[in-house]
Amino acid sequence: MAPKSNLLRHLPPTAVPVRASDLQAGLSHPENALEAFRSALASYLGVSQAACRLAASGRTALYCLLRGLQSENPSRRQVVMPAYTCPAVARVAIDCDLQPIFVDISMRTMNMLPQQLATAVGENTLAVIHVHPFGIPLPFDELMAVAHDAGAVVIEDAAQALGARWQGKPVGTKGDFGLFSLGPGKPISTGGGGFAIANRQADLPKLEKWWRRLPLSAGTRSAAAWLRQAALQLLFQPPAWWAATRVGLHRLGNNEASWGYTVQGLAPSQAGVGLSVLPRLDEINDQRRQRAWQLCEALPQSSQVKTLDIADQAEPFYLRFPLLVESFKQREALFDICLLYT
Repeated sequence: MAPKSNLLRHLPPTAVPVRASDLQAGLSHPENALEAFRSALASYLGVSQAACRLAASGRTALYCLLRGLQSENPSRRQVVMPAYTCPAVARVAIDCDLQPIFVDISMRTMNMLPQQLATAVGENTLAVIHVHPFGIPLPFDELMAVAHDAGAVVIEDAAQALGARWQGKPVGTKGDFGLFSLGPGKPISTGGGGFAIANRQADLPKLEKWWRRLPLSAGTRSAAAWLRQAALQLLFQPPAWWAATRVGLHRLGNNEASWGYTVQGLAPSQAGVGLSVLPRLDEINDQRRQRAWQLCEALPQSSQVKTLDIADQAEPFYLRFPLLVESFKQREALFDICLLYT
């Protein structure tokens, strides 16, 4: 079969299969939707409801965590993170008047290089952000030891990995704090949103205090969030996305202006959608895993095309499926192969 025309090369971003019934659940959400969703997320991760706090986005949740940690440790001004991650993570640190410190990663594992991590962490380190990219759990026992030896905390960034497991345990539940996103293109999407968890009993009062400052979402924002979710579901259909690329909408995320966030709570309509989608999360992640295996089987057997090295203790689901190639030409050839399976 010949590859599709270059005119149709723009594939939609990875997206959650939100159903009409999920959107309806957002419109007709119960009065206690926020508490019910918070309880459901906590139960899914195996933590107490008190350990889970909702926010308007993952970035907002990170902002609350960093601001809270900063109030506890004002002399520490640095946040260590992978050099390859979402630029908005560094933006949040800067917004908190903190200094991002970037650590190079291994191209075969996407984990921070241990020697460079040890050099980057010190007495000025407030937090180390450990990212599980693309739904792929990464090892971090050594990272935890390095951070704790320096008196820093570990924020386990599972924004792209809700449902992935490490040694049978959900990612995000081993670091001092876990960070999750409910935005477009994440494991489940409520059209925006995020949450954080505290994994140490001693940190529960701190988390409650930090979130006490977070304003509740206004009613108008709840309606706007629902409309945004509905619009995204239409936009992420291949014909609509092709049209969007004609006017450059697919490049909006490259603009720093799009890295902002609203410091307030999750909207009730978003919680309603989340309550409807969350029970299908494991099924959705299993479908992602199956597609990744299909792509593996379709790939040409060549030393020039490599997949990441996945640890034996990891249970990934591949929100994205990264491949390593040696040239731009090889990348384009792989893209054509992938088009045949869409």
